[in-house]
Amino acid sequence: MRDDRDAKPVRTGTGKRKSGLVLGLAVFEKISAVEGIHLTDEMRRDLASLERRGLTPEQRASSIADKYGRGST
Repeated sequence: MRDDRDAKPVRTGTGKRKSGLVLGLAVFEKISAVEGIHLTDEMRRDLASLERRGLTPEQRASSIADKYGRGST
């Protein structure tokens, strides 16, 4: 069950705020493990780098899709 105390406002690339639930990496990894998905060390480094750079969620998603999306080599 979702606990609304965990909901945080999320800023979009345009600076607008929207409500949503933001999962941390540890929680995301636990959920993914149920599906048999595990991050490599390289993926962990990439995610940490994106976090340090302070990118918007859209910019992070774009960067991840560019490197790891379907059709990438």
